[in-house]
Amino acid sequence: MTSPTGTTRITKTDERQRAALLARIQRQFATVTQTVAAGGVSIDFTRVADPDAVFDRMAEQFSDSQRDDAAIQPYWAKAWESNLALAESLTPFDMHGRRVLDLGCGLGLIGAILAARGASVWLADVVTPSLLFAKLNVWPWLDRCEVVRFDWRRDRFSGVQFDWIIGSDILYDRAEWPYLEPLWRQHLAPGGTVVLGEPFRIIGDEFREWIGGHPWQVRVDTVRPAGVARPLRLFWLADKA
Repeated sequence: MTSPTGTTRITKTDERQRAALLARIQRQFATVTQTVAAGGVSIDFTRVADPDAVFDRMAEQFSDSQRDDAAIQPYWAKAWESNLALAESLTPFDMHGRRVLDLGCGLGLIGAILAARGASVWLADVVTPSLLFAKLNVWPWLDRCEVVRFDWRRDRFSGVQFDWIIGSDILYDRAEWPYLEPLWRQHLAPGGTVVLGEPFRIIGDEFREWIGGHPWQVRVDTVRPAGVARPLRLFWLADKA
């Protein structure tokens, strides 16, 4: 059941289920919960207390060849600053009732912010711990969120298009771009926008040149949200047709 403000009313049963989910997460990871203000809203956000410790643990558990597998790379464990850049840059847009796909959702920060603003959000990632955190963080808005295991190399959403497709720090591997670009084209609704955030890596410069060879209208912004130490870059893609 949803309150007039758009937040799901949490019943005692819901509270027990949420507590069970948090306990499952905390059996594997130390967590911290904080209030995050961005995009015109404030949310309670639970994250990994020490992402570097997660990376070190993964490095010890898997061989070098296994470490290259995206399913075990612990990039999901960090709340990347590009999330805040995306959230702040989307503040002027009315998100109420909009359908949003958060690709590589990680801990679910931006998905939770947009859900709090009234969006219907699909939070998609390939890593199980990521999906657990994402579900926890969108718990107050679960009635309009889908948290799904999704491999953008092979998976698709049957018959679903999105007003917004967003991605925070998903451009670091050029081998993924040929999978992402047709996915955006297939699932972006007419008049929709893809927004991608990244922290001015060299690979981002290469992506700018690469995407220029595809039929997108491309705008690039430099932003620096409050509390973020360095400028970040946003790519805005819209269909040329």
